[in-house]
Amino acid sequence: MEIRIQELTPELAEEYVHFFDVTPHGDYTEGNVCYCVTWRSDDTYEGDGDHWYPTREERRNRALQFVRDGSIRGYLAYCDDKIIGWCNASEDCQKGVDYLRSSWPISEISGDVKVKSIFCFAIAPNVQRMGVATKLVERVCEDAADEGFDFVEAYANKEFTSVLYGMRGPLAMYEKCGFVISSQQGDYAVMRKRLKL
Repeated sequence: MEIRIQELTPELAEEYVHFFDVTPHGDYTEGNVCYCVTWRSDDTYEGDGDHWYPTREERRNRALQFVRDGSIRGYLAYCDDKIIGWCNASEDCQKGVDYLRSSWPISEISGDVKVKSIFCFAIAPNVQRMGVATKLVERVCEDAADEGFDFVEAYANKEFTSVLYGMRGPLAMYEKCGFVISSQQGDYAVMRKRLKL
């Protein structure tokens, strides 16, 4: 299977939401399609840190808006011009990192250290465990190195205790891609790959 990785751009907004429309992921049900709207740039949060919207239709519309204005960032995996996977990776979702701190042992980072975070994946069921997520992680790391980041960070679970935790990617995949456990607390592990020596 030949996998092509493409950075998400505003022009791909319709393809992006269509992928979520038709691809089972996480605890997918007809009304519970996430469109990955939680992990986005801080300046799009309204009111008291709003990160979720009550209806599928609103999440879909918000996703279109957030992709078009560059607030949702990440990478799409394609096979034969069809999207088969998604990885949300961003450096400007501090509210997301702050939210994760309630479970994951994420330490404060000094302002002169640049970190890109990998928040989650959605991989089409028929291509899971075929290296799609690994290819996405490799591309995130390549681009982050080119863009001058010090680290790429991910928030994994040592055991897959639920489908939702599986959306963060397996610990073994990160280790295969050169990540190490930066900190851990119970089943929660912060994985980090150093890009600068």
